[in-house]
Amino acid sequence: MRTSAIIVVGKEIVTGQTQDSNSFFIGSHLTQWGINNKYIAAVDDNGKEIVDVFRYYLDKVDIVIVSGGLGPTFDDMTMEAVAVALNRRLYLDNEAFEHIKNFYEKLYKEGKIESNEMNEKRMKMAYLIEGCKPLKNSVGAAWGAYINMNNKHVFVLPGLPKEMKAMFLNEVEPILKPLGEELGIVKVYEFDINDESVLGGCIDEVMKKYDVYIKSLPVGFDSKTIKVRFTAYNKDIKEGLRIIEQAKEYLDKLLNSKNTL
Repeated sequence: MRTSAIIVVGKEIVTGQTQDSNSFFIGSHLTQWGINNKYIAAVDDNGKEIVDVFRYYLDKVDIVIVSGGLGPTFDDMTMEAVAVALNRRLYLDNEAFEHIKNFYEKLYKEGKIESNEMNEKRMKMAYLIEGCKPLKNSVGAAWGAYINMNNKHVFVLPGLPKEMKAMFLNEVEPILKPLGEELGIVKVYEFDINDESVLGGCIDEVMKKYDVYIKSLPVGFDSKTIKVRFTAYNKDIKEGLRIIEQAKEYLDKLLNSKNTL
């Protein structure tokens, strides 16, 4: 199974000023596609730190998805940092340039901005990583990039959620989804128990018997129940659901036997 890491870039994230929703969105899709996401990291808008964090995770997984830091301001340096980390140069992408030019021209005609000039800050967003497949932005200005290097897959996406989601679904999904060898099937059930230490022992027994990952989701001892998430990876959804159902029934059986002691 292929593995992945998600890196979100932005001072607003690491300082707690903005809650990250991008990693949740990306991670949930990776799971559905049978890609095992191992890490989620947040890093400041600092070129060297982005390079260091990116290289660290690229060495550990097959797929790295970076979100944020593609805008026109001085602290938007993700594209450049990833290029440095990959020992590649940036180049001016003519198609991206035309898109950005038309994007601001449209805003100008709508009276939303005062100038349609293609200034240095706007042009900055048209520079992509050498040898990449450009990822088009159907919502905003800055394009993303996809790099396949030595069977390592790198995606650089914008940070604004509505732009990231559109690019992810339109541009990333056709590339990334086929890389998943199996489907991730997830079901959540609620059990009549509030002691995770007892539940945990039963979960261990179930996971020894069935090829399924089980995670308890406790909310505290004030609740009389605990929700449990079952995840199975399989090429066939029906088969995956069957395995989960068997695992769930076995967990029920073990818990009932505990209650009758």
